[in-house]
Amino acid sequence: MDRVEKRLDATLKIVQTGMKMLVKMEEQNREFRKETREFKKETREAIHALIEAQMRTDAIVKALGVKIDRFIEGFRTGGNGRGRR
Repeated sequence: MDRVEKRLDATLKIVQTGMKMLVKMEEQNREFRKETREFKKETREAIHALIEAQMRTDAIVKALGVKIDRFIEGFRTGGNGRGRR
């Protein structure tokens, strides 16, 4: 009977150790999911900021293109707007 009890005790310790490991793994998994959610949120915010910056840049480039076109057209029509002599 002593042999059977030793085996049962060993089995019990294995099960208890396994349960502790499962609890620890679940805690790590929970922490990982939290970090992942935070990372996704930060990434989403960064992407939106980049989109907004690109839209502002596009507007500036478009306005600058119009100004350059007007500047070049000014040379074609004769300079600063004064009549010819």
